Amino acid sequence: MKDNSNYEIIENDAELEKLCTDSVELINYARNIVVNHVNIVQIMTYYSLGRWIVETQQMGEKRAKYGSKVIKTLSENLQKEFGKGFSEDTLKNARKFYLTYKERISETVFSLFAIEKSETVFSFFEKEPPFIVSWSHYFQLMRIEN
Repeated sequence: MKDNSNYEIIENDAELEKLCTDSVELINYARNIVVNHVNIVQIMTYYSLGRWIVETQQMGEKRAKYGSKVIKTLSENLQKEFGKGFSEDTLKNARKFYLTYKERISETVFSLFAIEKSETVFSFFEKEPPFIVSWSHYFQLMRIEN
């Protein structure tokens, strides 16, 4: 025989319905926050990689040297460390993303995210998100010529 003395019995169906409704709303809210943060972190990571690739390739010059192996070397190193996900094509897309959208991120936000790795950067994103769609959407947009 079970001892139910430790459990409160909800006798009111309205209370049970409210518990269920509130729980569903909370879980949906939490999932939405996670998706938004994952999206902005992914986009900011690609933006930062793209910026560093451009800075390394160009070394302060107006144009990169022909035959630079920056992307190839970086891809090899990142794949050794993290496995799939950092192919040369992915890094070329990160570079293109940075060049296309470099005006959207201030030096302060970039520094907080990529250099200092500070969580305070998320307060900037909540006020004015620099990117509002997912990486895959920006990837598609970058393919459009005009």
